[in-house]
Amino acid sequence: MRYIGNKTRLLDFIGGVLLERGISSGVAVDPFTGTASVARMLKQRGFRVVASDLMEYGHVFARAYVQVAQAPDLTTLAGQTGENDTTLRAVARYLDRLPQAPGFVCDQFSPTGRVGRRHGRMYFTPENAARIDAIRTTIDEWRRRDWIDDDAFHLLLAALIEAADRVANTTGVYAAFVKSWQPNALRPLHLRAPEIVAGNGCHARRADALDSVRDAGTFDLLYLDPPYNTRQYAGYYHIPELIARGWFDGDVRTRGKTGLLDDDDRRSDWSSAVRCGAAFETLVANADCRHVVMSYNAEGIIPEATIERVFREYGAADTYRRYEHEYRRYRSDADGPRRRYRGDSVHEYLYCVRR
Repeated sequence: MRYIGNKTRLLDFIGGVLLERGISSGVAVDPFTGTASVARMLKQRGFRVVASDLMEYGHVFARAYVQVAQAPDLTTLAGQTGENDTTLRAVARYLDRLPQAPGFVCDQFSPTGRVGRRHGRMYFTPENAARIDAIRTTIDEWRRRDWIDDDAFHLLLAALIEAADRVANTTGVYAAFVKSWQPNALRPLHLRAPEIVAGNGCHARRADALDSVRDAGTFDLLYLDPPYNTRQYAGYYHIPELIARGWFDGDVRTRGKTGLLDDDDRRSDWSSAVRCGAAFETLVANADCRHVVMSYNAEGIIPEATIERVFREYGAADTYRRYEHEYRRYRSDADGPRRRYRGDSVHEYLYCVRR
């Protein structure tokens, strides 16, 4: 998934630093899991991971890629899909073949929908929006009828969120849509069944970072990947959040030109230049762990002096170190009158300390 702060390209760098510091096993807490790329890597390395996020789509990814330990039993779907093959890939293929069923997403986020037309929204073509509606409604119905369990539900939901992102008519975030159809948006939506990482003892939850750390008790590794800037993820990823939450249990209201959701309970102090430093110190102070590792970059809103002071004050000062890696910048749009990027590359830092 296109995502600000996605660490997929940095997994080798992060994993190498962990090995260098002898952090190789135990319980790891990742309270800003996002698309769960680091949490999944830690699970592959044998950690028992607690992956959490304030956003519901983050919880969906954590459940699908971290908590799920084995392929779900989907044999109860044989009578529904009309096929004997009930593997996850076969079920994803069945969902891919569902006929279009225009519903909430088509109405709100495509230009032919009643609300979408009023605001000129071009997030999805009418065909892809109607297929998102059909697949999301089917997954919800299967779960309500107990034809699939929670593992299967979250695996299929993660596949849908990722598939929708691949055909979204955006530059990578949903704060705006492109005013003409991009090539990716004109492709038909296609589900890819998630690859399951075997292993037990991992857990996913939707929670505030501080609650996740406090509830974890004593553990081995706290991996932090907080927001770097003042963008609230609730506004930048409101459509993945909507797909994750669904629209079946009440009156879902959208607002503004882009169809934002009510997000008061999803706004984070970590995206506030005024409050992020205090939130960071409180979190580290409350973590009962052996190691703290934080991904951040040179353009982050928490001053580096604050990071070093907190790490040295709440850890063994002589074990503090900052590691650096340069990589190509993620751009959600091009340079323009209202924004100019500082360059094509960015320096990612890993701040580490032993407690």
